[in-house]
Amino acid sequence: MATPVDTTPALRSWTLIDGELIDPGALTIASNDRGVTSGDGVYTTMRVVDGVPFALSRHRRRLAASLDYLGLVAADVPWERLAGLPSELGVGDGRLRVTVTAGPGAPADPATSPTVWVTLAEIDASVPIPAVSAVTGAHPRDPERFDAGHKTLAGAANTRAVLAWAARRRGATECLYQTPAGELCEGTTTNVIVVSGARVETPDLDTGCLPGITRQLLLESGLVTVGELLDAHDASEADEVILTSSVRGIIPVESVDYQPLPGRNGPVWQRLDAYWSRLRATTHDP
Repeated sequence: MATPVDTTPALRSWTLIDGELIDPGALTIASNDRGVTSGDGVYTTMRVVDGVPFALSRHRRRLAASLDYLGLVAADVPWERLAGLPSELGVGDGRLRVTVTAGPGAPADPATSPTVWVTLAEIDASVPIPAVSAVTGAHPRDPERFDAGHKTLAGAANTRAVLAWAARRRGATECLYQTPAGELCEGTTTNVIVVSGARVETPDLDTGCLPGITRQLLLESGLVTVGELLDAHDASEADEVILTSSVRGIIPVESVDYQPLPGRNGPVWQRLDAYWSRLRATTHDP
């Protein structure tokens, strides 16, 4: 019997470096770029909806604040070009990432020539975001660390935690981090929402969690409030736990520390997901 041929169109991707489109597989970053050698840089990633980057202005402001904080203000991010890039390349649904590094040089050199690169990749919007199983207990998030609240490139602690701690050791697909004091902080690349009765709460920024764009929009909607002193017990004993992400949106959680949760069947997840779908359908830059 002949092997069936997969006729699904391949999802495309592009890379833009210093304003020039290049082959995504080409070697274009200097070997002494500090983003490569020491993770010295920041990034932001946004969803593309109907050919337009969603919440572009908010991502721009957050990245600008991080560039100022890290001393990378010399970076020239082509925001006007980025606003129309998905449409220019025929991308309806996708993700758009802007990365800024300190550029080539020794670690302590001034960042006078930051490297700016942009990646755009298509997303199959017909595929539902999968529910995740989460565990607590990985290394703590220190709210006093230098890069707290910023999306820096030094992300090995995130990816390795999921691969080594959660996936390999405990059969999960996500880690929920706590502060050294035991307060719930965030997921690896997500914000977290804990539902207990009528309370729908997310940790305070004082925990060192990222000021996520989706998190902030949900707070502004009044559907979510900032909680105080949430901990791992609150998550494992919650009625629902929900994660948020600029690209993945409202993410259902099906278990925390092996305690089953309703995931997509949760009424709060359904309410937040419906709100998020309406928001993205009615405005591109809330």
